[in-house]
Amino acid sequence: MISPEILRYYPLFAGQNAEMLKQIALLADEKEVKEGGRLFFEGEIANTLCLIEEGAVSLTMNLGEHGERRIEKLEPLGKGEVIGWSALIEPHEYTMGATAEEQTRYVAFDGLALRKLLDENQEAGYFLYKKLAEVMAQRLVSKCTQIMSLMI
Repeated sequence: MISPEILRYYPLFAGQNAEMLKQIALLADEKEVKEGGRLFFEGEIANTLCLIEEGAVSLTMNLGEHGERRIEKLEPLGKGEVIGWSALIEPHEYTMGATAEEQTRYVAFDGLALRKLLDENQEAGYFLYKKLAEVMAQRLVSKCTQIMSLMI
């Protein structure tokens, strides 16, 4: 369990009511991984949603015969970023891996328990999924911009 106050400062949870923050905080633990350590692997069952507290994480994708490649090479994800949203989105399988670029501390949420809580509290679930969709949309635009800049 973590303090609900930690969550209040992150965009994914900003504006969520205090009681729901307490319930969500019960489903989370703080974890650390050393530089080069893996938070999760592509293709694994997605059972953890992660919120980066300190450090930097690169997302990786297996490109078949070309091997594994870093997706976030130009700008690793840092403080406040959410990764592993496959823990909340079907089919609950990580579509990318995540590797720490430096010593990284993060909050790990039990994906199954969080989905259950959000299903039982639909207003809070709607709020969180809406925020998550905003994060996903921003990340998509950012990555498209990165790709386009590499093509110029």
